[in-house]
Amino acid sequence: MMRKVLLVFLLVVAGMQVFAQKIETDVFDNLVYQSHDERYKAYLKQNIFDDLIFSDSNGNEVTFKKKYLDLEYGDLLNKPEEKLDLFTSLIHEHEFDRGYKAKYAVDIFDKLVIEDNRNGKVEIGEDIFGNETYEEEFNGEKRSVKRGLNGELKYDAPDEDATLQKDIFDRWTYSDSLGNEFKFSRETWRGLKKRFGSEENIFHYLINEFLYL
Repeated sequence: MMRKVLLVFLLVVAGMQVFAQKIETDVFDNLVYQSHDERYKAYLKQNIFDDLIFSDSNGNEVTFKKKYLDLEYGDLLNKPEEKLDLFTSLIHEHEFDRGYKAKYAVDIFDKLVIEDNRNGKVEIGEDIFGNETYEEEFNGEKRSVKRGLNGELKYDAPDEDATLQKDIFDRWTYSDSLGNEFKFSRETWRGLKKRFGSEENIFHYLINEFLYL
């Protein structure tokens, strides 16, 4: 069994290395990828404003504004390996897509704003108490995640809702409109916090896992 696991691991690593070998840097220090059959090409370019723009031969284009990059990725522009990781993930995500366009930016209120040409929009910011807020709109339908007055997290959508709240014994409970309800021990909750980093991230994970099956 261990040999099989090791073999799979080595094959995955080898595949990643072969993929990386297809990526080159042009004279302008932009990343360029071309598939083995030369039917697909992709680029990651940095403009004069230090925005990063991913584009490919399928007409896809994803723009990461400088302020967004600084906030979400730190010093990525000066870290070739991290820049390469972003490029490869974008290739995997969009290689079989066509005509998708999106922009990742930060507005004047310091909200993260993600908009695309498929009627999708996401805004991530903070309320007056410094709690994270999440609002999503797709084809006119709005969904949001906000913190309630008692510290609970609430998810509201047209036909679904969910809540993550802590009781007086510091134990967290997740419940949703499908009838799911999970109570977490302190030990389990610590493990979730270690894995996902924040209560908001845990809540998003639980919603995706159990409300949208």
